[in-house]
Amino acid sequence: MFDTSVTWKLDKNVRYRRLLDEAVLIHQQQAEALVLNDTAVAFVELCDGQRNTSVIIGKMIGTYAVDSDGLAKDLEPFIDELASCGIIHRVDAEPS
Repeated sequence: MFDTSVTWKLDKNVRYRRLLDEAVLIHQQQAEALVLNDTAVAFVELCDGQRNTSVIIGKMIGTYAVDSDGLAKDLEPFIDELASCGIIHRVDAEPS
């Protein structure tokens, strides 16, 4: 299990637009675009720099028919991808 105590925040250069159950996320500096499903959109919208991953998962399980461990397991590779692309940052390690 990964560290759910980490607090995430969207990079200031990330923009996204919700389109029904999906969203298009664009990292302007990297000219990278991602299409997000509804679960991914829910996670990204909760990355406000105030909630840690555990709190985000707690808020999300009310919407999805899955337990917290299952949701954490599903989110882990997505969070890793967003972090490695610079789309989200740990609050304690924000870029200058």
